[in-house]
Amino acid sequence: MMSAFSLRSKITCIFSAIAVIVLAGGGSLFWYTFQTDRSIGMMIDREIFLYKAVQDMELALANQKGFLTYYFLDGDEKWLAALATYRQMFSESLERATSLNLAKGNREAIEDIAEKYHDYIAAKDQVIDNYKLGIHPDTISASHQKQRDAFFHLLTLCEEFSRKQWRDILQREEAGIKRSKKMRATAFTGLIAFVALSALFLMILYRQILVPIRGLAMETGGLPQENIKNEVDSLAHSLQDMRRDFDETSTQLARSQRTLMQAERMATVGELAAGVAHTIRNPFTSIKMRMFSLGRTLDLNDAQNEDLKVIADEIARIDKIVQNFLEFARPPKLRLESCHLHDIIHSVLVLLEYRIKKYEVELCYEPRPDLPVVRIDPDRIKEALVNLIVNSCEAMGHGGTITVAESRTVDSQLGEVAVLSVTDTGPGVPEAILDKITTPFFTTKDEGSGIGLSIVVRIVQEHDGRFIVSSEPGKGTECMIYLPVAGRAYEHDSDNR
Repeated sequence: MMSAFSLRSKITCIFSAIAVIVLAGGGSLFWYTFQTDRSIGMMIDREIFLYKAVQDMELALANQKGFLTYYFLDGDEKWLAALATYRQMFSESLERATSLNLAKGNREAIEDIAEKYHDYIAAKDQVIDNYKLGIHPDTISASHQKQRDAFFHLLTLCEEFSRKQWRDILQREEAGIKRSKKMRATAFTGLIAFVALSALFLMILYRQILVPIRGLAMETGGLPQENIKNEVDSLAHSLQDMRRDFDETSTQLARSQRTLMQAERMATVGELAAGVAHTIRNPFTSIKMRMFSLGRTLDLNDAQNEDLKVIADEIARIDKIVQNFLEFARPPKLRLESCHLHDIIHSVLVLLEYRIKKYEVELCYEPRPDLPVVRIDPDRIKEALVNLIVNSCEAMGHGGTITVAESRTVDSQLGEVAVLSVTDTGPGVPEAILDKITTPFFTTKDEGSGIGLSIVVRIVQEHDGRFIVSSEPGKGTECMIYLPVAGRAYEHDSDNR
């Protein structure tokens, strides 16, 4: 029947039953205590007090026997005085008895004793008066005999009432004992029921809560010794570890998805680049050769030479774009070498010296020859650095400052890395498009191809590094390349390409 209920219902029912038992037991004990106090009070205030009063009456009546005989024998008044004293004692005891709140039977018995006692006293006083008046002794003796019979009858009534009262006290005591036994039996039964329900609750708690929690904690990675101590804490720790693992896995999955999407875009760009390059590069080569030949054979004026130069520059720009496409289509194989970053930076600055002057840009760089070497492909890193510096120059237009720096740090994912950073004072990149600027063909420039930063990203990924762009509109942009110092993973990979 219990299996049809849920675990919460089982626990609630058991706790409710325990609460009812405890409340019932407490109420019963309270009622028993109240009844016991009340019975004892009644016995003290009425039964025992009444019993003592009747005993005093019986004693006072018994002590009245013989005084009148003694008085008849010697005529001494002291016997009458003693008789009066015991009469007073009887009257006081009778008054105490009648003042109690008696049951009907007891009150009738006391009233009967009082009535017969008054008749007995009146008759006895009549005998005394006759004796004092000198009435014939035979008459006095006959009256005395009658009073003696009344005395014994009255004494018998007192004795019977006393015995009855004592039986009532014993009956009440026996009733109290029986009530105590019943209450003890009830309390014992309640205790047994409480122990049984507690055992049932503990069994359900152990089998349906603690054991499954322990098993779940062990399945989720908790240690057995931890489960024995506290299953809930162990499960909580296991769930926390699972949540951390889930967060890390989710982060890695998101990163892998982004990498996969980037790789798919790169593959698409590579296929497109290969097709475009082979389709248009050969005709443009022929055009370049014909224009070079025309420039040498024809006698052109200044305006025509200027037009020819513009055509040649545009063809050169198209050829550069085609070259970039080819780099996507056929990325060169890495040739890792141990070299200093400051040598690479110096060679790039020499290469771009005239272009930097053309843009009227101030370039700041402080070499760090104290930094150790790093294993990289110098030509590919030069290409990435060229793209970053040229991109900064084009973003600033004319003027501004470009700061190139190198450093070492420890990355949580890559370990020890060499950091190459390029910072400009240009207009910056809006936050809305900051995540899109490394996407192939995405550009905000009128004449840009949108693959400069994509090439940088590919070069950094080939070195198993990380490329980070941070920017604030109106305050410039900072591009940072993180390169693993050892370069071992890609050294082996590049050898197998």
